Amino acid sequence: MKNLIKSFVFIFLIVTTTSCVGSIDNSTADASSKITFENGDLMTNATADPMGNALVYPTGKASITSQVKVWAPGFTSPWHYHPYQSIAHIVQGELTVNFDAVAPLDDKSPGKSTSITKTFKPGDTFIGTANTWHFSENLGDEDLIFMVSWLAEEGAPIAVLADKE
Repeated sequence: MKNLIKSFVFIFLIVTTTSCVGSIDNSTADASSKITFENGDLMTNATADPMGNALVYPTGKASITSQVKVWAPGFTSPWHYHPYQSIAHIVQGELTVNFDAVAPLDDKSPGKSTSITKTFKPGDTFIGTANTWHFSENLGDEDLIFMVSWLAEEGAPIAVLADKE
């Protein structure tokens, strides 16, 4: 079990760091706006997500999906949930996540209510909450850049959207 966690974190770091650095265009930026990385642990011995849910593994054949997200100021995602946990790392900006911790997963109606809000800042690394309806947004005045890697089941979706209004 420990080796699986270590392997997942290692793969996450290699894939997402390489992807992120390769996706940033600094050709018109001055030296003060460049994103830099330093050696160090992003996450150590994490066993639960920000909502207190224990780290779990998929039951089927495991697969990893790794993404880099760049959201402009004002971006808001639709209501959705993730059937699997992830590891996320905020590179720039702030990610605000609004959870509806009450609505059941089979309620795909768009009429959800925020019961808990969490904000993640640059340098924060966390386990993404699974099986809880939420929407995420960039409330800041700069691009939000974050990396996320999902340990899911092969062929399964990493997000389920609520119905549109």
